[in-house]
Amino acid sequence: MRNLSLRFRINVVITLVIVAFVIATGNLLIEETRRSIREEMEAGTRITAQLLETVIVNTRPNIQDAPHNQVLLSFLQRVGRVRANEIRLYDENEKLLYTSPPPVYKRGRWAPQWFTGLVRPKLSDYRLNLSNGSVVITPDPSRSVLDAWDDLKQFFWLILGFFVLVNVIVFWLLGRSLRPVGKILGGLSLMEKGRFETRLPMFGSPEFDSIGQVFNRMAQTLEESLAENRRLALVATQSSDAIIIHDLEGRISFWNPAAERMFGYRVEDIVGRSATLLTTPDRQGELQENLDTVKRRVLIEMIETQRVSKDGRVVDVALSAAPLVDPVSDEVIGEICSMRDITEHKLAQQAELELEQNRQLTHAIQSRLEEERRSIARELHDELGQCVTAIKTIGTAIANRTQDSSPDVHANALTIVSVASHIYDVVHGIIRQLRPTALDHLGLSETLKDFVSAWRDRHPEIVCELQLDGAIEGMGETINITVYRIVQECLTNVARHAAATRSDIHVTRINDSRHRDVVKVAVHDNGKGFAQRREREATRFGLIGMRERVQALNGEFNIDSRPGEGVTVTAVIPVRIPGSGYPGAATG
Repeated sequence: MRNLSLRFRINVVITLVIVAFVIATGNLLIEETRRSIREEMEAGTRITAQLLETVIVNTRPNIQDAPHNQVLLSFLQRVGRVRANEIRLYDENEKLLYTSPPPVYKRGRWAPQWFTGLVRPKLSDYRLNLSNGSVVITPDPSRSVLDAWDDLKQFFWLILGFFVLVNVIVFWLLGRSLRPVGKILGGLSLMEKGRFETRLPMFGSPEFDSIGQVFNRMAQTLEESLAENRRLALVATQSSDAIIIHDLEGRISFWNPAAERMFGYRVEDIVGRSATLLTTPDRQGELQENLDTVKRRVLIEMIETQRVSKDGRVVDVALSAAPLVDPVSDEVIGEICSMRDITEHKLAQQAELELEQNRQLTHAIQSRLEEERRSIARELHDELGQCVTAIKTIGTAIANRTQDSSPDVHANALTIVSVASHIYDVVHGIIRQLRPTALDHLGLSETLKDFVSAWRDRHPEIVCELQLDGAIEGMGETINITVYRIVQECLTNVARHAAATRSDIHVTRINDSRHRDVVKVAVHDNGKGFAQRREREATRFGLIGMRERVQALNGEFNIDSRPGEGVTVTAVIPVRIPGSGYPGAATG
């Protein structure tokens, strides 16, 4: 019965109800028929008995005198069958003298035996005693039973037609009314297969339409939940961070691919095992501390710690953890932990720290070097310069005194004066190389102009243009000397290695894309560029020096060179206004 359709089961129930009603009605009809037949037969028997009694009373003298009841026999023969009663006449010896003829009504037809047994009443014979015999009246209900059978047959066919018609109509109506059930079952079957995008149409029946709307809302909720779960699964599987879930006992229940890559354990090797497998010996208590924190529903965010991989390698990680809460009981049942490998970040921090230390060391060396250059330049200017000046003065005096008296001494004195003048010029050139004193008195702009002008005089074959933009004064001694040294080194390389005919120098103070106050130095020549390795090697130490100077001031240094297209040297140096605290150059 469970495997039968709802439509068939409803039809069976209706059929059983109709059958029960028909049986109950049939019982009532049979009982009523039996009662009616009994009453009819009893009434007929009484009438027949009264008729015979009347006849017997009226004809008693004749009956008593006539032999063998001839008078009564003649009467009975004339009367024949009285209603549904069989009349038999017996003499004083119980010899049958007369029997009523068989009924002619519906002659030859009889009701079924089983029906006769159901409706035939229990009737007894009626006997009239005579002086010379007796008359027995026997009720015969066969015709009444046959009439009842004929009537019930018509009722039966009517009931059967009604039963068939009702079943057909009910079956059709149920099929039409339950048609949405098929669509609902189809939708549920599709959802069972994972087709959560399935939706039901609107139904005419309010009940089924309500079911359809509930189904559609449920399907949409499931679809959204599934999509969210898929997104979360993608996040977990595609995340570059190791995501691990374990219970309050520390047993691992989830292990994503990033965790497998980070620690080397496969999912089947690690799930179910304790998370202490990943902790270093000195951090065994850290796991329990984290679990205790999470039990209190406190988040753990980006704490730096260490874990151990399968091959024994210690991994620096940044760990975050959150409680895993059961949505039904609202109890903490575990911990969701994410770990990010920060080994490279730690190395980068260490390298950055070392770079900063090197930058500071380079800056200190450069500052000390400039101090030494300034000291040497001062000594050359004060000591050697004065000595050369004294020699030149003495030589000039000797030449003046011996011009007429001693031509040889005069000539030697002039040679001494000439050599002294040359030494003086060389010393001043060395002093300018060591320390451009104009920076202390005239500022960066005038110093660069004087230097470029002197360089043009020494290299007239190369066109050199200097362009200064912005407020390049007041940037501090360290930046000034750095800019000067970059221009100096670049022009030295142009003269020695570039084979150029033109060099352009552009010094400007601007705000860059990061809104920093910077000074930008760009030196370009149209020479042959770094066509050969030996030419790059020839300028390598000068380029290294410039790069170190710029980087020591947190600046950026770049060289762009192509064979046959010259060289462009660019330096961008952050400016620190005195007293501003900007992490760049020192003030003068």
